Order: sequence, then C-alpha cells, then structure tokens
Amino acid sequence: MPGCHVNLIVVRLNGMMMAAKSLSPSELRIWHAFVSMGEDVLERVGRDISGATGLSGPEFGVLSRLAAYGKGEMRQQDLATVMGWEKSRLSHQLSRMEKRKLVERRAGDGRTTLIVLTRAGRDKLASALPVRAQSVRRNLLSRLSEEQIETIIRVSNLLSDEE
Repeated sequence: MPGCHVNLIVVRLNGMMMAAKSLSPSELRIWHAFVSMGEDVLERVGRDISGATGLSGPEFGVLSRLAAYGKGEMRQQDLATVMGWEKSRLSHQLSRMEKRKLVERRAGDGRTTLIVLTRAGRDKLASALPVRAQSVRRNLLSRLSEEQIETIIRVSNLLSDEE
C-alpha cells in the first residue's frame, strides 16, 4: 500500500533473527506516562526521605522491609527476594549499611545469614516513616481524586496478575 509502512524492529535473540513490531505513538505515550508517573513520585518521596534523615532510597527499602516482613530480621536470601534484587546487589548494599551501623549480619542455621536491624537502623527508620507518609500525601494522594485513586488501584491489581 502506498504511504503505508510496517513499524518493525529486528531483534537478535540467541542467534535468531526476530522481527518485533515497535510501539505505536499512542502506545509509546501510554508507556512513557506510566513509567514517568512512578519514577517522578518515587524520586520526590526519596528526596524528601534522604533530605530529612540521610537515608538513601535503597537503605530505606531495606530497613522498611526488614521491619515489615521480618519483624527486624530476615534471612539474606529472603530479603533479596522481597527486594527483587540479585544476591550481589543486596550484599554490596548491606556492606554499606553495616558500615553505617544500620544493620548487622549474623550467622543463622547452617549456611544462612540473618540480616538484623540495629538500634541505629530502627531509629533512622522511625524518623523516616512520618517523612514518607507526609511526602506520599503531598506528592501523590493530595493530587488525585478518590475516583482517580480507585482507578490506580484497579489498574495496579489488573497489572499485578500474572498471565
């Protein structure tokens, strides 16, 4: 057809050539809106937490998950799973946090390593939680209507289901 083009990208995957149709302008706009929405809010909340407490986003993530999921201690492998991180990334992060005395590693059963919140880690987390709450309210919740919030929840539930 004159004036018609096929929007294809050629991808090499394990030595095989595959043609993949790229996103349409409308699909790309939706994708960018979805990604930037999350990144923008997370970045503002992270900046507020860091400015008020000195905790980085990853540090806050580790401390809050230790408190929420493990009541202050977890197996290192379980923490990696709930963080969605590779073992090496978590190990490097924990080493930095140990130097700041936010967590400590302890020997668990057999070959397991337990990650434990220290008193300093608990104190930092306690000071960060109200900052996060205020920042989430300011940067997300106060900008949305109840209907928009319900829509976000419905879309999140829909997208979290595995195919």
